Amino acid sequence: MASRVGTHIKRHRSRRDWTEIPYDITASILSRLDGDTESLAAAEMVCKTWREICKDPKLWRTIDFHSNRTIYMLGPPRRFDIVKMCRHAIHRSSGSFINVNVDYFCKDELLKYITNSSAGFIRHLSLFNCNTITDEALCEAALRLPLLEELDLSMCKVYSKSLEVVGRCCPLLKSFKFNNRMAKYNHRWYYDRFDDKDAIAISETMHGLRLLAMQNNELSCNGLEKILDSCPQLQILDLRKCQKLKKMSTELEIRCVERIKKLWLPSDPCSESAADLNMLGKPCN
Repeated sequence: MASRVGTHIKRHRSRRDWTEIPYDITASILSRLDGDTESLAAAEMVCKTWREICKDPKLWRTIDFHSNRTIYMLGPPRRFDIVKMCRHAIHRSSGSFINVNVDYFCKDELLKYITNSSAGFIRHLSLFNCNTITDEALCEAALRLPLLEELDLSMCKVYSKSLEVVGRCCPLLKSFKFNNRMAKYNHRWYYDRFDDKDAIAISETMHGLRLLAMQNNELSCNGLEKILDSCPQLQILDLRKCQKLKKMSTELEIRCVERIKKLWLPSDPCSESAADLNMLGKPCN
């Protein structure tokens, strides 16, 4: 009998009521979810206390759906409306968000909502493979991004004129990723890249770049030289699969090697470490 009572007491003590944790401690715990938008959205549905804590705009300074990438590429479609969840996160932030990662699913309407809802503090914006975004929507968004420092437009079908607008509207831009797909995936849009328009747009408007990723771009050696001349602070440069640069002169290659701290040349393989990919963005296709 005594053994049964002891077991009952032990089981009773093992049960924890998370709602009894002091408010400030719970808030401290949930604050560590900043940047995990999906977890925060789930946390606020646990109980009334957690919901009140999750209303704090400081918890929503990062709107990040990066985990969405794996599901879009490898798994089944989501069972919830990711755009609706994104809008909810933006509403919770009260316009104070500074980092936005909406890879794969952002379209013109959502991009407009993001920039119109922002208080003008966005510093990081990732639109990887959001290939339905139009030049008009991107240019309109750029007008509302004066503090932007990092931008990923990889796999987006935008033209050099839009890059010029982005460069002029975002004078603090330090990191720009504009990696492209293979020609067979881009058709007419890809063949428009057979010149130095992208390189010229970058060299004329993005003088403060520290990082530039242009995998699979058709810039020539002249275009590369313009970028090197106009971006004196450039430290990281990814030129993998840039076919026209495979015949660059020895002098130009030496200049790149001596000038750039982290350099990928056209013939380098796309099998870098996870740390390098995090630094440069998504791996090339």
